[in-house]
Order: sequence, then C-alpha cells, then structure tokens
Amino acid sequence: MPSLSVVMIVKNEAHCLADCLRSAQSIASEIVIGDTGSTDATADVARSFGAVVHDVPWHDDFAEARNAVLARANGEWLLHLDADEVVDPAGANRIREIIDGDGFGADAIEVTLANYCDDPRAWRWTPCDPSDPAARGFSGYIGVGLLRLFRNRRGFEYREPVHENITESVVERGGVIRAEPILIHHYCYSPPQIAAESKKRFYLEIARKKAAQRANDPKAWHDLAEQLLACGDASQAEKACRTALSLDPAHLGAITTLANLLLNRGELVEAQALLERARMNQAAPAHVLTALGAIAVRQGHFDEARGLLEAALASEPKAVMAALYLARAYDLLGWTDLSRNLLHRFTKIVPLLKEITDRVESHRLRQEAEKLFQDGNAEQALERLIEALRLDADDPITHNDLGVVALSLGDQARARRSFEWALLLAAGFAPAKENLEGIT
Repeated sequence: MPSLSVVMIVKNEAHCLADCLRSAQSIASEIVIGDTGSTDATADVARSFGAVVHDVPWHDDFAEARNAVLARANGEWLLHLDADEVVDPAGANRIREIIDGDGFGADAIEVTLANYCDDPRAWRWTPCDPSDPAARGFSGYIGVGLLRLFRNRRGFEYREPVHENITESVVERGGVIRAEPILIHHYCYSPPQIAAESKKRFYLEIARKKAAQRANDPKAWHDLAEQLLACGDASQAEKACRTALSLDPAHLGAITTLANLLLNRGELVEAQALLERARMNQAAPAHVLTALGAIAVRQGHFDEARGLLEAALASEPKAVMAALYLARAYDLLGWTDLSRNLLHRFTKIVPLLKEITDRVESHRLRQEAEKLFQDGNAEQALERLIEALRLDADDPITHNDLGVVALSLGDQARARRSFEWALLLAAGFAPAKENLEGIT
C-alpha cells in the first residue's frame, strides 16, 4: 500500500493540534512535524499521536520551514495540514483512495480549504448546513482551492515566505494537477486580541518583504494588499492592488479587493469599470455579478440590477449577498411578494445568519407600519419604521416611508433627511424624489 506522510509546521498549537492529528491519523503512514519554537505542550501532543517532531529554525519564511519538513518525510505522498485544520471524514477516505490508486494519473491534488466565518460579504463565502457537526456553529465558510496532497521526491517545493504555495513548482516540473471534492475544515482558532494583532503585523512584515523580492509578481502585491487590509490600512492596500493590476490588469483578486475598497467609499463609477473588466475577461463569477447588481441598485437601475442578480443566483444558487440585493431590487420594482418570498427562502438556506433574519423582520415591520399609517396611527407607524431601520439601515423604501410619516407629523426636517437618505441608497427612486421635491 503506498505510504502517506502528513507534513506540518507548528508553533504553540497545543490547544488545537489533537483535533487535527486525530482527523488524519487513520490514513497516515507517518506524521512529520517541524516545530518552529513552541513554548507550550505542542511537541508532547504531537508525540502522543506518534508524530516525529523536528526543531526547525525560524527565518521569517514559511516556505523555507515547510520545505525543511518535506525533506524529512519518507512517504510516497505528502499531505500538508495546519494545526487548526481538520480533515473531513469523507475527504480522508477519498485521500486514501487516491493514494492507493497511485493518484489515478495525477501528481498533485487540489482540495477545498473551508475557512469558517459568518461574513457573507466575503468573496467565495458559502453557506453551510447548521446541523453538520463540522460547522461548529458557523453559518458558512470561504472555500479556497489549494494544492495540499502531492507526490514526494519529485522536486516539488514551497515558494514565497508568506501565503506560500507549491503550485508554481508543480507546474514547472510538469506535474499533473487535478481537483477533488475533498474538504479540509479550517476553524482559525482566535487567540487573544493582542496576540491576534501582533500576528497580523508579523504577517504584514513578511508580506512586505515578499513584495519587494517579487516586485513583478501581481500575486505578491495582492497578498500584501490583503494583509494591509487585515491591519486596517486601506490606503496602502489600495496602492498595492493598483500595483498588482499594473502588472496583470485581469488579476481577479486584485480587481475584487480594489472594487470593494472603492465601493466602501462610494466611488461607484470606477468600481463598476473594474468589475466590468473582470466580467469581460472571463466568465463572470457570481461575486462580480453581485457587486455589479449592488451598484445598479445604488444607481437606480433596478431592472438591470434584477437581471445581474438573477444571473448571479443562477450561477450560485446559495449566493447570499446576491439574494439580499435581489430582494432589494424586487422591492424597489414594486414586487413585494417576490422580495419577501426570496428572503424567507434564504432563512431556510442560512438559518444562523442574523443579517437574513433581520431583513425578514425589518420587511415585516415596514409593512406593519404602512398598515398602521393607512389606519391613521402615525405615531405607532413611526415607531415600527425606526425599529425596521435599526434592523436594515440600507432600505430606501423604509427611509421614504419614514419621511412620509414624519411629514404627516409636521417634522419637515426629519422628512427631508429621510427622503435624501432614500435617494442616496437608490438614486432616482421615484417616490422619494417626488416627496423630496414636494418639500423643497
């Protein structure tokens, strides 16, 4: 039976290492771990699973450390894991099948790393089944395809000191790569805030060095941009993205990150041009269509937004942000039932995501307020609308309704602010425009 070495580098991972090793122990011929300076019980935990632990000098270079471990592995195949990851049981079985079948013609296997989080705005975020024990209370994950399973002794090596990858060398060596539906769960155990900030800064310095060393590599500049964003430096992140795009105008990661930065400060026209570039250069991913749809909503092009967002959902039926923006477009087109039904459908797809449930409740409160206002209960309608906006502050219809109610109560200043907000969120929204013109 062909042998498999699980290969890892670790530092102070005693809190999570056992879960990782337990998930891979049954398929591994050996576990080889490089410890880069742990001061906790990491090495003891590793040895309790039969791992061979080597001390690996740390030189601020993840690729160098990983390659030092690869050099000590004896298996015919190597599986790279990190300590805060768990191999899915079905994935573990498939890994063993692939190795026993000598790769079925492949030299390296791309798996999906499932990075669990509750941020549906993140690129490639996928909702997960809350009843799945692997979800551990998360509503979804960001799926990233990575080469993690590959043949040993073929000259494959890791490159880049941070966000290291082995793909480049596999391609150079003529290795055959195939993607497999294998999940590795990544829970990213959160250290204390001070330690987390320190880790981000540490990664940032390595990313800066990498960009300096690989000045003509757009990936290095985009990796730097992502790390700068993690450290809260949006201005420098934008510069890094623009450098990446000067090297490769079609770099999807840099386009996406820069477009998000532009959208966050309201620069819709440039963001739209960037995203249209991505749309022209390749089959448009759902997140690009979603962002374009969101821009169309802000610009008041509701039917165009509907078309873009329906296309995004056709491409990825569980694309939560596409559904949220599409519900907004339906609402603004006057298709209230379609909007409500879509939101309710997604409460079943992502029941743990608060943003969805808040939108559903805000929708209900707005309709209740409209009924109260029609019945002459303006004060109660106002209360419902304020609560609705607390749950969904970006709903132009609720802002417009609040303006109408405020005007009926003699609060012209508040009404004007509400109509202006509605138009800021959806330019040209006819009811808000007419109402604002009526008081100016």
